[in-house]
Amino acid sequence: MTATSVPDARARDVAIINARIDRLPKWGLGTSAFVILGACYLLAFYDIAVIGVAMPSIAQGLHLTSAETTLPVSVNLIGYIVGALGLGNLADRFGRRPVLAAVVVILAVSALATAFSWDVMSLTVFRFIAGIGTGALITLAATFIGELSPAKSRGRYLARNAFWTTVGNPIPALIALWLVHANVGSGWRILLAVPVVMALALFFFRDSMLPESPRWLASHGDLARARRLADQMERRVGAGSLPADEEAAAVELAAAAHETTFRAVELLRRPFVGRLAVVFGMWFFFYFGMYAFLAWGPTIYEHLGATTSAADLMTALGFAGGIIVAGLQILWIDRIERKLTIIGGFTVFVIGFAVMALSAGEVMVTIGSVIASTGAIAGMIPAYAYTAEIFPTRARASAMGLGDGLGHLGGAIQSFVVVGVLSSAGPRPALWLMAAALFIAVLFMLLAVRTTGRSLTELTATDTGKAPAETAAA
Repeated sequence: MTATSVPDARARDVAIINARIDRLPKWGLGTSAFVILGACYLLAFYDIAVIGVAMPSIAQGLHLTSAETTLPVSVNLIGYIVGALGLGNLADRFGRRPVLAAVVVILAVSALATAFSWDVMSLTVFRFIAGIGTGALITLAATFIGELSPAKSRGRYLARNAFWTTVGNPIPALIALWLVHANVGSGWRILLAVPVVMALALFFFRDSMLPESPRWLASHGDLARARRLADQMERRVGAGSLPADEEAAAVELAAAAHETTFRAVELLRRPFVGRLAVVFGMWFFFYFGMYAFLAWGPTIYEHLGATTSAADLMTALGFAGGIIVAGLQILWIDRIERKLTIIGGFTVFVIGFAVMALSAGEVMVTIGSVIASTGAIAGMIPAYAYTAEIFPTRARASAMGLGDGLGHLGGAIQSFVVVGVLSSAGPRPALWLMAAALFIAVLFMLLAVRTTGRSLTELTATDTGKAPAETAAA
């Protein structure tokens, strides 16, 4: 160990806590954490998907013009950016769990308020608040799971939690089908109110079920509590004490990993600024295509000749493909390099859009929808894992907010662009535009660093021989 790489006592302790979690053979907590975070994930993605399904009924009920329907969709995504950036930064300062609890309250209250919208401005304001909640929740949940997971199976546990995103997506369309069948005139209000049940999760926010991240506790000086949680995780899986050679290796990386000294502003310096640029570009163009698909998919189907009920059914069937691939992805996410899985998923997403654009009937449109949804989930789940694992603990939630959060600018602007193309040129050029955005996201991921199977400490070390070489990223 060189003189410049000798860490102080606190950095050594943090490195050892990280190494103890990274070496665990499996998840060191009970299933309760998965259930709590999974339920929150499900309802957050329900809230994201519901606006596209409900918008035709909302427009009719509130007498909105086509131009007015873009406002709540875009403002919701601006709220997402505010939540991911602002509350992500607070989570780096005050802890993952307390900020997550506040986010749950925001989402539950905003869902109920949205259901009582009376005009376009009230709808827009409430959707902005809901966006703050979804942006922060998705950022925090991915950060939380990543920090609680062992290095060799981090992707699998993130995939298990993110599986519930795929369940949340089709539920609005299925409920909408029931409401149409039951002829409920204000059914869109019921659709929008569903996430209020998220408030029930607050009863389970305690150490025995959802503890604070030991990595965060250690990096902020609460070593006693971090050690106690690490002890509990080791006992649960029978891991035993950290071997001396592994402890020495962890300490060797400690100074370079910046776990006790890293400031969020350092994300704008090399090598992290390059990583931020990659994930921002990837998320920007992914969300352009993804949110266009979520928000305007049913409308595009109707422009292609489907009835409203058929469009809802196409949407539900499309998301069903995502559920299947999300379940299968748990099996392979830690066996295949993360960046390659993301690239493959996004490529399938592009193919789905192409099939829909070239379709000549409802059957082909439905097949294209299934392919697109499958590719979206196949790429999105490992993309969340990738974004959550390439930055230091002390700024991980902030980095998620900058990359994933600001990336939602793509989703915010798509409403104006896609609606304009849809109105002036029709559904097929709109689909080709969405495909082009996803292709650009693929190009950004070609620049990504290798992450699968590597410890969080190693991935954030930048001045030792064990640090990942940015020049060898591809």
